[in-house]
Amino acid sequence: MFGTRAGLFVDLFLLAQLLVLPALLVAVALVRRGRVKAHAAIMRASFFVFVASVVAFEVEVRLGPQPPIPLWILGIHLCFALPALVLWARQLLLARQAFADPPAHRRRGRALLALLSATVATGFWLYTATFA
Repeated sequence: MFGTRAGLFVDLFLLAQLLVLPALLVAVALVRRGRVKAHAAIMRASFFVFVASVVAFEVEVRLGPQPPIPLWILGIHLCFALPALVLWARQLLLARQAFADPPAHRRRGRALLALLSATVATGFWLYTATFA
């Protein structure tokens, strides 16, 4: 798809990673305008698209030919990706309680945005180091 050695699902995974951050920024802008339901819908949809792309990526990488993966880059990437996934799931589960404690939800949201930004950056780095 992108002219690399990567398979289709790996390329789609990269595309999903690159589209998640703009979607999250739109969600933040919506909630600031008071459009909480639209914010929640974008956050849920982004989460499920991201999880589905991770599953498709893992299936393709595990079942396809094994490219040499720079493990040190993978380690750095996972240091951001795993906490981001856990925090994102927690945010979605506690979203209804956000009305009781908006500052805490906002702080976790900012942390999530930072973690996801680092996840996308290191994911792109890993992609180029592995498949380019």
